[in-house]
Formats: sequence, structure tokens, C-alpha cells
Amino acid sequence: MEHFLRPEWTDSEGRELVISPRAVHIWQIRPSNVFLRYLTSAEALRHEGIANEEVKQSYGCSQGGLRKIVSLYRECFPKSVEIRRQTRGKPYVVGGPEFNLTHTAGRIFAALASQPVGLDAESARRNVRALALARKFFHARESAGLESLGDREKAVTFLRYWVCKEATVKLSGDGIYHGLRYAQVDLASDGRSRGRYKGRNVWLREFQPAEGLLAALASWEPLEMKSFFQV
Repeated sequence: MEHFLRPEWTDSEGRELVISPRAVHIWQIRPSNVFLRYLTSAEALRHEGIANEEVKQSYGCSQGGLRKIVSLYRECFPKSVEIRRQTRGKPYVVGGPEFNLTHTAGRIFAALASQPVGLDAESARRNVRALALARKFFHARESAGLESLGDREKAVTFLRYWVCKEATVKLSGDGIYHGLRYAQVDLASDGRSRGRYKGRNVWLREFQPAEGLLAALASWEPLEMKSFFQV
């Protein structure tokens, strides 16, 4: 993982935001109550009903922050951005841009592109039953490869598989429940991994968005992470 990309986050203020066809912009949404003003009435009601303060803040910032980011590309007011959902829950905006959102360990990240993308991030410090979970959810070849590894390497490799697989099913729009068993991954030492999903090739880019975190971006066509913004 020492060779994986580690972004330097840049404030988006005053920048002209245009996504080229083969590029993806990665965003970090910093905690702020400002984003609550961009929630719809239904989102605000749901926000108020969340008892857990950490979950409440994450929900408000992720929904409002995402609407703010999309508005910067569409050059409109954040509250005018209508976020819809596909049959199995993947959010989208009619007319683009394409996007995907992930949050973990108090951090929120989003990927914006001109084609469908999936994004997942997880804490590298998570305690997981790597082999038990791999034998249950992974392809036999993937779980077999974990068995010969030491405990620490096994945990990290499992996590790499997991973020790549979750990014893949988020790309597909099928979600974990319907899609995890179809996501297969070939890990590469430099994080430029490959995958397959229901007969389609998947391009994967692993990176470290913050200390102690590992993330993966998934796309149907090759994309390069060109810019890293924060809002």
C-alpha cells in the first residue's frame, strides 16, 4: 500500500469545474452545519429524527454536501439539484454529472465523473474475521489466496478486496445484497487492479484518501483521478 496514491486536497472555491471524458474528480466533504441548508424538507425531517449524533451529522453533511458539489458543476443553486434513485437505490441526477458517495470513520468522500462510477472507503484499522468472511462472500480463488498470508497482511488484503468489490457493486447499482457474489477482483501491487462483474470488465483504482483509510474507485472504462477537491 505504500505505493498507492495519497491525494492532496484542494479547496474548490473559485475554480471552473469541468470533467473531461476520461477523468474523475474526487471530493472530500468536511463536517459543517452549512450543508443542512441544502437538504430537502423530507431529508431535513429524516435528519432531525436520527438519534445517533455521529450518524446524524454524517447524513446531513453527505446529502447536503453532495448537492452542493453537484451544483458547482451544473452552475445552479444547491437546493435546485434534484437527486433521484435507481430501482435498487443508487442516486443520480438527470443530465449528470455521474457521482457516487462513501463515508467511513467520520470522513465523507464523493467521486464525480462523466460516466458511471462506484466509490468505497474503509478504515484500515477495522477488526475483521477475514477468512470467515472471505469464504462466505468471496470467489474461491480469492479466499484461497488469503489463507497463506500472515495475520496483518491477510487483514489488509481482505480490506483491499472488500473496497474493490463494494465499489464495483455500487458502480453497477445492484448493491451489496444483490451484487456481491458477482464481483471478482484481481489485485495489483500498485493499486491499478482489475475486476469482472456479470461478464463485464471493471477498472479499479485503489488509493489512500486519508491516514488509516483505504479506498477504491470502480468504472466500466479506464478513468484517471485528475483532481482532489474539498468543500
